[in-house]
Amino acid sequence: MDTYNDNWCSCLLFRNKQLTKELKRFEDFSTLSGSSSRMLALSQLLKLHLTPAYGIIRNEYEWQNLFAVIDLLYGDDWLPADLEITHLSLQELKLCYLVRARLTNKAISLLFNITPKSVLKAKQRIKMKLSLSGTDSFDEYIQRH
Repeated sequence: MDTYNDNWCSCLLFRNKQLTKELKRFEDFSTLSGSSSRMLALSQLLKLHLTPAYGIIRNEYEWQNLFAVIDLLYGDDWLPADLEITHLSLQELKLCYLVRARLTNKAISLLFNITPKSVLKAKQRIKMKLSLSGTDSFDEYIQRH
């Protein structure tokens, strides 16, 4: 009987932690809905996933808001330490964020008004900066951190 109670308590504690995390995310989204610029960034991210096009994000202010939304949705502790110490250009950082948001090469190419092959080349350059091997997937590396 004691083991049953211990297991039950463990299950309840685990579920409590899960629900607390969900509540925190809900509070973050509630905060997000109060900001028109964050709502715009959220809608821009949705457009990038559904119908990517050049000019969806028009200026650096909108990029910063998009970064904040991606951090909110995909976790804000994602930036690996080696990305922080590797001095990435702003364009490379944008690419990393878009990969983090799981956008395809085609969607990224449309947004930047470049070819998908150019997106692949940019990813290869960042991989070299990070000293990743040729067999490492850049997208998986960015998305798992």
